[in-house]
Amino acid sequence: MKVLDVVIIEDEDLAASSLENLLLKSPYSISVKKRLESVEDSIVWLQNNTCDLILSDIHLGDGYSFEIFEKLKTSTPIIFTTAFDEYAIKSFQFFAIDYLLKPYSEEALQKAIEKYVGLNEDKGYSDKLEQLLLQMSSKINDQKEKERFLVSKGNLSISIKREDVAYFMAQGKYLFLFTFDNESYLYDGTISSLEEELSEKYFFKINRKYIIQHSAIKNISKYSNNRIKIDLQSDLNVEEILLVSAQRIKDFKNWLDN
Repeated sequence: MKVLDVVIIEDEDLAASSLENLLLKSPYSISVKKRLESVEDSIVWLQNNTCDLILSDIHLGDGYSFEIFEKLKTSTPIIFTTAFDEYAIKSFQFFAIDYLLKPYSEEALQKAIEKYVGLNEDKGYSDKLEQLLLQMSSKINDQKEKERFLVSKGNLSISIKREDVAYFMAQGKYLFLFTFDNESYLYDGTISSLEEELSEKYFFKINRKYIIQHSAIKNISKYSNNRIKIDLQSDLNVEEILLVSAQRIKDFKNWLDN
């Protein structure tokens, strides 16, 4: 087998060094071609370079690594590494061949590498992987039809209908649901796990902090060369400017056009 060119996407020095050391212990010939630390740098580098395999953390300093692969539509196989198991389903929307929960062992990493080698040697690998991804994507889309949300306000638990939700906002460790009548409620979950439960017909995650319902949008305008500003319906009071992240603008426009 030829030398396997690997790219590591990891923003923690200790984790990146540990992963590189484990890779160098592999019985396979592995070269760490590049280490990347951010969504922005990864997009730039991968647009102009190639590798055989990517090992990527999910949480990075400037966002989620999913943003990289959503933008690039890469077909390079990926092994995701993370301390959270909530992203497992979403990871397989990309060319993920494995999902390692931190702290993972040398044995677990080597099994993931073996899986890559075995699949790569299979001449029908690309077709099989594409079929698998289509099947999983179909199942994921079928699941994204959440119609009610159980929220909390003080000692009360309230069920909110989907059509009454204007937007969700993440703030620190908490996630809030805002209705069209400007009521706010605490919602149990994270913005990333919630994104997987929502119907793409109605909701879009514009950045790491906000998920907006289509009918809550009043105006869309250019904010800068690489940003879009959203104004919500006049009855909705938001204290900050709502901007679509640069990496999500193309997907946002496609969402509005569907």
